[in-house]
Amino acid sequence: MSRMDIHHVSVLYGGQIVLEDVSLEVKENQITALIGPSGCGKSTFLRCLNRMNDSISSAQVLGQVLLDGEDVYAAGYDVVKLRQRVGMVFQRPNPFPQSIYDNVAFGPRVLGMQRKASLDDMVEQALQDVGLWREVKDDLQKDALTLSLGQQQRLCLARVIAVKPEVILMDEPASALDPIETLRIEDLMRELIDDYTIVIVTHNMQQAARVSDWTAFFLTDDGQVGKLVEYGQTGRLFTQPQDQRTIDYITGRFG
Repeated sequence: MSRMDIHHVSVLYGGQIVLEDVSLEVKENQITALIGPSGCGKSTFLRCLNRMNDSISSAQVLGQVLLDGEDVYAAGYDVVKLRQRVGMVFQRPNPFPQSIYDNVAFGPRVLGMQRKASLDDMVEQALQDVGLWREVKDDLQKDALTLSLGQQQRLCLARVIAVKPEVILMDEPASALDPIETLRIEDLMRELIDDYTIVIVTHNMQQAARVSDWTAFFLTDDGQVGKLVEYGQTGRLFTQPQDQRTIDYITGRFG
């Protein structure tokens, strides 16, 4: 069953096409990896899923992005609600210059969710979900910026989880981390899909093979316009790719 359906999505910056005619399904409670060389449109596509490209004045998105059958680009669609339902974790940790507690509590406070449940319980549960509670439970008023990079990234993930999203977007979430913290993030992703749908951009093909259920391979056709070359179950795409360009990329002939 799909959680999101993307139909013929193209992205233009200043009238110039940078990503063209992408269609795929994001499967519910599974991990979809977006792979391909730098500049092929992976992150641009990821940002389409919760309208982060809206912040770029010259950006234009064509096509449909359906979340549970509703087009998130339809006139009047509530973008704030969308970003609650489809949260994002960025490449480098970006905790707020506040306490650990206030970072996790930020979203529930803004959305008024604390009226429905104890804010303390919500913070604790989010930190439990990312494996950080035992490390910080006695220092919740500590400045979040004093945490290690790996802890900061898990804190940012907890901040997303605290508002109970349905989909989590992750843009190279482990690229700034050491191998141990990278494996922690990968293990977390596999645990979280019991409750969430995840889409991850990664340059690490071994990571995509380890953690994802589905993989989409992007490439530029002329060095400028990104396109989806191949999409399918990860095991099949890595062992029996259907397109010669996919074969060339995963065997290291380019990229």
